[in-house]
Amino acid sequence: MRLMKSLYRTIRMLFTMKKILSFSTAKILLFCSIGLFSTLGAFWHHQSNQHQLNQMNILNQGIGTCFNRISQTFTAMMIKDIQSPYLNRGFMGLSDECLNETMKGINPFKQNVGKGYQALNKLISEVHWFHESISRLHSPMLSKNELNPSLNPISSKFGQMENLKVTLIDEIEATNSLLREVQRNDEVVMGLGLILFVIGISVLGMKELNNIQLRREIENQALNLLKAGQTNVGGLVDNLVLRGLNSQGLVVSGQVFKDYHAEILERLATQGKVYQETVIENKHIPPTPSVTEIVEAAELNIYKGPKTSFKEVLVNLQNIMTDDLIQFTDIRDVELAVNTESFEQLMNAALNKLASVRHNQKKILISNQVHADKSVITLFLGAHTFTATELEFAHTHQNATGDGIDMNMMILKEMASEINTQWYFENKTDRSGAITGMLIRFTVNRVPKDAKSNKNLVSVVKGKKKDISRELMN
Repeated sequence: MRLMKSLYRTIRMLFTMKKILSFSTAKILLFCSIGLFSTLGAFWHHQSNQHQLNQMNILNQGIGTCFNRISQTFTAMMIKDIQSPYLNRGFMGLSDECLNETMKGINPFKQNVGKGYQALNKLISEVHWFHESISRLHSPMLSKNELNPSLNPISSKFGQMENLKVTLIDEIEATNSLLREVQRNDEVVMGLGLILFVIGISVLGMKELNNIQLRREIENQALNLLKAGQTNVGGLVDNLVLRGLNSQGLVVSGQVFKDYHAEILERLATQGKVYQETVIENKHIPPTPSVTEIVEAAELNIYKGPKTSFKEVLVNLQNIMTDDLIQFTDIRDVELAVNTESFEQLMNAALNKLASVRHNQKKILISNQVHADKSVITLFLGAHTFTATELEFAHTHQNATGDGIDMNMMILKEMASEINTQWYFENKTDRSGAITGMLIRFTVNRVPKDAKSNKNLVSVVKGKKKDISRELMN
């Protein structure tokens, strides 16, 4: 059970990673930017609050220092130490100045401390009158006119000041607690932003590694074609260049190349035949052939094999299939050198195979590429995949054992062998390596171009081969 759970987590992680790698580079860069700006913004806010917290701590210490001076004056008066320096006018004036400096320091934060600002204002006023009262009592005591004055008003006033000081300290502590809470939130945002940034950078690195691996695979495929001497096979070169362009995100450019290359191949094939005929005509002209020789030559050039219109087969399939099953894209009509009934059974088996696994009304896309002597026919169903057994059966072309092989695949293999058609299965992937769907490809021979224009011989023309060919074309 643990092994199954571990395998499930691994598979889920792989699919999640493929989904992440399918994100565009612009989205990942936006992801990194959000993480970086979040980190920097939270750091700046954290430092701003730290500066304010330091100022509030300095104010707290200043208030404590000022009130200690006031307490020393109060204590000296209560014990009637009339010679104490704490009862001097200069000392009490410095205490007043200390509170005034504290007021200047708290002015920038008066909105933060709330009632504390009002308490400090009142405390300054009370301390001023407290010192005035001390001075009025202290002067008679120095002149020995009044040695036992009543100190109850002094004690009561000090009690009021002490309450104001406690209120002020409490407000500052509450403000400090709020600032520390905001700083903790800033630290969380900084951590999350840094994680987002690191994840974004990591995904960019993995995308680049994936692109490097994909380019290496394409280069290896090109090298294999070069070593096998297959660089002149139009369909293989098409697929190689298209894969390279799509891996770089140049989908439209790939489509333009595919159309242009197909036209170039067809034009080169036509020019090659014209050139060959011209060379033959420019050689030594043989004696004028007899009528019998002309008839035999014309019969030899007539294509007598099977012919199948690809468009007619698609129309027949569309008539027997449901309306929402298939969709045609980039279809070009072409005559195929295969038996119509066998080819229709081949296409029907392929459609039935794809239709057996589709859901959510996904349509099967049918398209074809036309080359000089072949036509590549593609059937694609998105958001579905072949099993490993099916892919092995398709790639190795081994005989099916009946385990995991669909009956439609067996029919497809038999029909493809009967009409000498190449077939290929794969799970299609995009440029980031994510699977986009299942694909079936057939490579079918075309009817020779000369055979399309040949007609039954209705008359005998005596003359040169060039004149006879022109007459037959008309």
